[in-house]
Amino acid sequence: MVNVEINSGICGLTTMVHAEDKNGFMASFRLETECPNWKKVDALLGGKKLNVMTELFKNKKTGELDSQVIDTFLKTIPHVSCPVLSGVLKALEVSVGLALAKNATITFK
Repeated sequence: MVNVEINSGICGLTTMVHAEDKNGFMASFRLETECPNWKKVDALLGGKKLNVMTELFKNKKTGELDSQVIDTFLKTIPHVSCPVLSGVLKALEVSVGLALAKNATITFK
């Protein structure tokens, strides 16, 4: 299980992502958040088995991206620069061993 805490910034809302390996590049995630928009995403995708390769990479034959997470995000989240999307995708990536767990930050100087 991979657990990621995301502080989204000025909204002051924190989201916890819990991503779990389901074998063979398959994983699921659950969200704990006070954000009403991300609660909708969790209701739609939370616990659903996802192919992480499909979520993260374009189809080699068509060049198209067929990500349920990104499609749901675009239909559900009104603020497209919300960093939770990146955190969800990174948690899924780490959960199946495609990346190592390493903190990422956005720092304003």
